[in-house]
Amino acid sequence: SQALRGTYVNHVLQLSDTRLSISTQTSGLFIYDVETNTIERITAQDGLESNSCLRTFQDYTGNLWVGMQSGIAIVYINSPMRYINQEIGLNGSGYEAFESENGTYYSTSNGIYFLPQNREQCIFLRGTEGPAYGIQEIGGNIYACHHTGLFQLLSDQARRIATTDGLWDVKQLNSNPEYAIGGTYSGLYLFRIDDNQYLQPIQQIEGFNETSRFFEEDNHGSIWVSQYYRGLYRLILSEDFKSVIPEKITTDDGTPIDQQIILSSIDNELYIATSEGVFQYDQTKNTIVEDDIFSKLIGRQSVYLFEQDKQKNVHLITENQVGFFKKISSRNYVFVPSSLYQLRYYLNNDLLNISSNTERGVLFSSNEGFIHYNPNLENQLSSERPIAISRISSVTQDSILYLLNPFEKKPDHDLNLVIGPYDKTIQIDVESYQYNNVTNPKFRYFLKGLDDDYGEWTSASMKEYTNLKEGKYEFNAQARNHLGEIFSTQILHIQVDPPIHLSTAFKLLYILLGCLLLLLLFRGQKRKYSKETLKIEEAKEHQLAEEQQKLVELQQQKEKEMLALTEEKMKSELRHVNNLLAASTMNLVVKNEFIENIKEELKEVNKKDKNVQTSQALKKIVKEIDTSLRLQEDWEQFEYHFDQVHGDFLSRLRDQFHDLSPNEQKLSALLRLNLNTKEISNLMSISVRGVEVARYRLRQKLELEKGQNLSKFILEY
Repeated sequence: SQALRGTYVNHVLQLSDTRLSISTQTSGLFIYDVETNTIERITAQDGLESNSCLRTFQDYTGNLWVGMQSGIAIVYINSPMRYINQEIGLNGSGYEAFESENGTYYSTSNGIYFLPQNREQCIFLRGTEGPAYGIQEIGGNIYACHHTGLFQLLSDQARRIATTDGLWDVKQLNSNPEYAIGGTYSGLYLFRIDDNQYLQPIQQIEGFNETSRFFEEDNHGSIWVSQYYRGLYRLILSEDFKSVIPEKITTDDGTPIDQQIILSSIDNELYIATSEGVFQYDQTKNTIVEDDIFSKLIGRQSVYLFEQDKQKNVHLITENQVGFFKKISSRNYVFVPSSLYQLRYYLNNDLLNISSNTERGVLFSSNEGFIHYNPNLENQLSSERPIAISRISSVTQDSILYLLNPFEKKPDHDLNLVIGPYDKTIQIDVESYQYNNVTNPKFRYFLKGLDDDYGEWTSASMKEYTNLKEGKYEFNAQARNHLGEIFSTQILHIQVDPPIHLSTAFKLLYILLGCLLLLLLFRGQKRKYSKETLKIEEAKEHQLAEEQQKLVELQQQKEKEMLALTEEKMKSELRHVNNLLAASTMNLVVKNEFIENIKEELKEVNKKDKNVQTSQALKKIVKEIDTSLRLQEDWEQFEYHFDQVHGDFLSRLRDQFHDLSPNEQKLSALLRLNLNTKEISNLMSISVRGVEVARYRLRQKLELEKGQNLSKFILEY
């Protein structure tokens, strides 16, 4: 071979298939396929320690071990993945690949490349500088979508067909094969297929201007467009295909079709991949329903790629899964985890895409070129349990409780372990038997009876538990390999015995002692209850007697209050009657004084009148007045009643102030009755000024100080 010319060969190994492994002194390792007459070179640039390869060995899994002067390496020659990038002159992030009779086309972020048959380096197609996207064959011609429009690919040349506002992809209509539609940055573009089967641009389709990277045609001829951040649309084409009527798809049941939408056609049915799983468009019911084929495995997680290849495999990339659904029969798929899982972070996540227009596999868009993936080469693990519990030890007692010896057959049944109360800390080691990949698996652990669920994934292949309480537990460990597959160990049943003072015999003794103690407590409580009952009864009797005494005292108090009220009422009525009597008597006194004055005036008239008859008549009137008038007795009667009402007021006043005149005593009595000056003036038949003079004289005789109120003194006396 031209590739080996001038190279010193150290070793040649016939592999288990039609290939040869050729170790060279300075040029690395060559893998030559006798059947296809192709050769693959692996050097230090691909990961070898050096290009000096001495010898190779193939293990039973098909992997190739390489001995070099500076160490050893393992080469996964049966890996279903291969990088396609700068080694063949391909630059930029990949998007789409298309294999034709003359070679393979690659669209990248830098432009379009062409790799001719039997050539090792790509040719860049001039005029295609800039991001390139989908590549399709329509009418026997190959077309490439580009940032600037549409190109027709002719081996090592690209001819511009149309200039558009970016073009993601172009697809021939199933309902009208003479037309094709392209998805642009701002809607859809209409193409017509002429008689020579060439695409002819017509115009931008009116009525819809959202970016249309993902679009599909349903069985009714409607166009469905999923806009990653704005949701799902259904477009009804006009009869001339030049305009559409858009309908934004919404649901009432909470189906998440508002953002992160990817539209796919699987077995001629529309599927919608979302941030919460996969849904399907039911064309008979014209509604979005949850998928019943793939959702059982996918569940409610974000889906980033969901597309079917030519072999009818449905490729899937989700938040936690990478693989494909292998079609067995109609609506019958089996999920196969993919080795691509370990390279998922190298994919072109901004424009994630899969190309199925190539032989022997599919191409995934990568940050640098492409990753070629052949599902038929996916090497699955054997059905033998790939993870097992290898050792259980007591850290506290420094002893081994369980050990799986090397080369010993792994048990296929559950394990049982009984540990004592003094094994405060135990360590459980697990071992993963996965020889087909050097990538360390991840582990997680769950101890039922202590944990609520599995813990986080970790690279530690052991788990330590401290201070387990007595009881029964179930331990299970899981391992996740590079395919994303999860395997579980056999269940380990752990029984932690209690300390001797908590053993069954001691518990029975505790129960007997407890019963005895309860009996003693019961008797003591019974005696205490009897004493307390007696005390309570005595206290109740004492309380009853006190309450009865209080009732008697309360009754007596009420009677006293009623008596006092009655007495007060009688006194009030008596004072009222006496006041009326005093007032009446006073009025009588005043009238008598008035009559006395009339009598004196009659006497004066009699003295002046010389008429004997008149004189006799006047004397007779005066005599009758004297007979009926007893002024002094009326005053004494008033004074008596007044003192009865006012507590001997006049008597006490005369005893203290001896020189009070009768008029001053009367004035004092009227002031005691709280009469005003005008009322006193009328009763005493003197002027208001006379009353004031009389009050002044009374103040002097009562020896009141300046500023001291006379009425207040009389009322309070």
